[in-house]
Amino acid sequence: MKSLNKKVSKVVSALAVAIALVGCDSGGGSSGAALALAGLGGAGYEATVIINGKLTQSGTFAKANCAGQFPANFGTFAKPLYVKLTSSKIVSGGTDFTVACASAGGNNDAAEFNITTRISASSATIKGEVFSVPDTTVCTGNPNPCDSASNYTELVGTFDMAVAVDAADPTSVSQVTFSNETGVVDPDVAASSAGLQITGTFDGTTLGSNITLITSVKGVYSNPNATVGENKCDSIGNPEIISGNISSNKTLGAFTLLRGTVTVTNGATITVPAGAVVYGERGSALFFIGANLVTNGTAANPVCFTSAQARGSRFPGDWGGLTFIGSGNNTRTAAALTEGTSPQSYPLSSGSSSSVTLNYTINEFAGTEVAPGDELNSYSQYAINNGTYNFVQAHRGLDDSFEWWGGGRGANATDVGTAASPNLTGTGGATERTFKGKFLLGTGGMDDDFDMDEGFSGALKYIIAVKYPKVCGGTPSTDPGGMEMDGVDGTTKTPSATAGDEPSNPFVDQYTLIGVNETASYAERHREGMKGLFLHGLAYAFKQIIKCESAATSGSGYGDSTSIIDGLVSDSNPDQVQTCTLTTSTGSRDTSLTSAPVASITTTQSNCGFLGFKPDLKTNVSGKTSWGGAPDTGTTLYDFDGTTVVTPTGGNSWYSGWSVWRAR
Repeated sequence: MKSLNKKVSKVVSALAVAIALVGCDSGGGSSGAALALAGLGGAGYEATVIINGKLTQSGTFAKANCAGQFPANFGTFAKPLYVKLTSSKIVSGGTDFTVACASAGGNNDAAEFNITTRISASSATIKGEVFSVPDTTVCTGNPNPCDSASNYTELVGTFDMAVAVDAADPTSVSQVTFSNETGVVDPDVAASSAGLQITGTFDGTTLGSNITLITSVKGVYSNPNATVGENKCDSIGNPEIISGNISSNKTLGAFTLLRGTVTVTNGATITVPAGAVVYGERGSALFFIGANLVTNGTAANPVCFTSAQARGSRFPGDWGGLTFIGSGNNTRTAAALTEGTSPQSYPLSSGSSSSVTLNYTINEFAGTEVAPGDELNSYSQYAINNGTYNFVQAHRGLDDSFEWWGGGRGANATDVGTAASPNLTGTGGATERTFKGKFLLGTGGMDDDFDMDEGFSGALKYIIAVKYPKVCGGTPSTDPGGMEMDGVDGTTKTPSATAGDEPSNPFVDQYTLIGVNETASYAERHREGMKGLFLHGLAYAFKQIIKCESAATSGSGYGDSTSIIDGLVSDSNPDQVQTCTLTTSTGSRDTSLTSAPVASITTTQSNCGFLGFKPDLKTNVSGKTSWGGAPDTGTTLYDFDGTTVVTPTGGNSWYSGWSVWRAR
């Protein structure tokens, strides 16, 4: 879950429903649905410009004390700035808070901004202003005064920005030129002795001389070398509109539009046929409360849940995502509320179970922000004991890709075994877990990709997480992770081994976690009494690799996290193992990676999944080609029992073809 410590802004899509969705494709809707879709959208030129940069003093920066940030430190570290763009050609957007300097130790992303604005012409001259809160304002409390733009009243800098959109080269830095960058003397804020200069970001070693940016033009959408999944999610149809509550079984048509919070209750089952597309309007979400979902996608014809915004103008948080609520195991001693605009109680009473079966299913651009720091996830699973996910992707969500609050335990107390002898088929072992997910992708999300909380004890195998850089759009959380895992919730801090309150104890085998070295990121975090067995993992480009917390670190009343992590090959970024058990055949973990542990991914990340660059995620690590979420060609893939061979379409490139990669 995303926490509010650095930024409160996020990418906001301007269109409520895109006229581009209306076409001549056949579908399950009516002319009324077409009119509903076409009613909003507007005409005329509109370009989206996303800029990621840093405010510095004369192009210098060092992490310690955030030296070189603009303006010079003014009495405290924990204050962001507010950047505002103005022009008669701005249609929407154009503001952002910078990242505050966290402490005297500093942080690499201090003074960074990530602005999204939409302009009504291919070229524009824009005025930029930089504001601070008064020097007497303290950035603490709830609400925090530094989270409100209205409190930024002190002008400390100005600049001019010329934009010339080049639709043929959307990542060219020459599309934006800065001039007249000037620091302003203010009575409350000490003026910098060096002038304002807008630069690129800082990676811990080098300060980029140029900003990074990406542009897109409404109505101009180019995605060469599109995958089957991208063509499916980008397809245009005449949808059936569904809203309100569904209490009986229903099979969706080829195209469906969600309007508002749609609930499925009373044990009803929604069946989604192969190739179906479900569009989510802004503010929509789909909740299954003691109800069931079955998707029947195939590699050649996947199911897609996507944004109702125009192709090329879709962003994280466009719609709410999928939420499932059941009556499975959970560590809470009393019912709690889910996230969302219409929060629901969980876990449900016994007998009100939900079942989820997903096959070749994509869920993209989900995660509506309900309140600052409170967003829905792409897939939210609350106490789900009956779940089977095969070939499932969460793409470009505003919050977590997959989050579980309990569930998956099975009838017997969980027993993961040991790294040397994992319990695959015995009592409490991997095959007994009642939530199983194989071949899962979390890509381009803003927070965690696999978040396991409150007693989740399912089994996951062949899973991959890939982060995107900020220039692709959206604001990352303050601590984005590959896997974030909590043993129990705050109300049950001394769990036993009973069905109701046993801490999270999942079985996770064959995983690849790839970051972009985002500030405060981690590959895998184990806290609050977390357990589990984690095998054959690869991790790269997170600021911290293993972050395992003792009881003292997690807080009063929590137990030690005692997860077993077998090996884990990574780069040399640091660990905080504390009370977890790290096992290796050599006695020390392999931290030799100097590049991503897969055949190719960096061009996909740097080009935001566009320009035809699709990844090859098969493992490319000497001596460890059988590890990771997509072992190299020649490695046999097995089910959870360790003996049943699985042969996906595409072989070991099981992600190829049906998955999606473009950032918008």
